[in-house]
Amino acid sequence: MIDFHVVLTASLVCLAGVMSPGPNFVAVTHRAVTAPRSETLALVAGIACVSVLWSASALFGLGILFALFPWLFWTVKLLGAAYLVWLGLQLLRQMRLPLAKDEARAAQTSLRHAFRQGMLTNLANPKAMMFYASVFSAAVPAGATSATLAVIVAAVGAIATVWYGSVALFLSGARANRLYRRGKPLIEGACGVFLIGFGLRQALARP
Repeated sequence: MIDFHVVLTASLVCLAGVMSPGPNFVAVTHRAVTAPRSETLALVAGIACVSVLWSASALFGLGILFALFPWLFWTVKLLGAAYLVWLGLQLLRQMRLPLAKDEARAAQTSLRHAFRQGMLTNLANPKAMMFYASVFSAAVPAGATSATLAVIVAAVGAIATVWYGSVALFLSGARANRLYRRGKPLIEGACGVFLIGFGLRQALARP
């Protein structure tokens, strides 16, 4: 039997976490104004898939594994931090380059590449799994049924898809693209610094 009150409580807290600015939001924003809409939605799909993975892992025991083997958590954490710093440096490197035309962008990238980037960006922040673990420990009772847990995991995937998908669709319009072209150096510079700072904080912070 599904406890919809538990599902709703967990979903609302997860929604607040997903909506808070972070690497995923930066990645979706940047892709939305620099790439075709289909690529942005592929990136969103990658982020949503890893959100499902993190939430399922939190519910079914990966958090316990990380607690038992701290070196495993630190390995994933440092690899993720390195990826975020690299991503930030890439943005800083290209912030003064002109934005490519749609045809050139389509030739350089692909839906598969965008999907993979979405997955890597979300995987780069293992603290997301710890966030879900803390949310679920407070909102989900120990005796929750498997059906309830499965619906919560599905809800997390739906929340990530709807939120980031909405951001992608809103920012992929012609007006947003024009505004981005005007402020490209400032916007990409700020995003690059944010990702580098987030990555360094993740590398240095205690679990």
